[in-house]
Amino acid sequence: MDADSTARCVCFLSCAPNGIYAMSADIAGLVQTSLNLGILTTREETMTASFCVRSSVGSQKEMLKARLTCLTRQLGGKTEVSGEYDAWEYRPESPLRDLMTEVYKDQYGKAPKIEAIHAGVECGLFSGKMPGLDCVSIGPDLTEIHTPRERLSIASTQRMWKFVVEVLKRSK
Repeated sequence: MDADSTARCVCFLSCAPNGIYAMSADIAGLVQTSLNLGILTTREETMTASFCVRSSVGSQKEMLKARLTCLTRQLGGKTEVSGEYDAWEYRPESPLRDLMTEVYKDQYGKAPKIEAIHAGVECGLFSGKMPGLDCVSIGPDLTEIHTPRERLSIASTQRMWKFVVEVLKRSK
């Protein structure tokens, strides 16, 4: 890579946003929008920077992608987007979440732990195709996720099955 190309790569890495961009106004401590430079590769004549952009607010995600694209173009590069999830925005009122909370209390005698996470999940894909869809993400207990040692609890899966069946029975 020549000196000019190297200088442009250094400029890109110095100026590109990276990390937490915005926190949720609805849920204390929850990251709303972020991006991270996950993979950086160089070859003789090129540099490739792979970012993962996440947000529960679609407009913020689009703005960050546009910012990266603008910076890349100004420095003579090009941008390619792949493998992204639609945003899944927090809904303060959720009849589905209320029903699931009721079923959980009935089955287990206590309130469920309800928490928001900053990740790309399937609910974003569904709600992106069906605006206004009331979604809740649940699942059995998993350990060592995304590693060769990932494990699924069979007992937790059985409890989850019983729970989902009851939610479906009570759904209207």
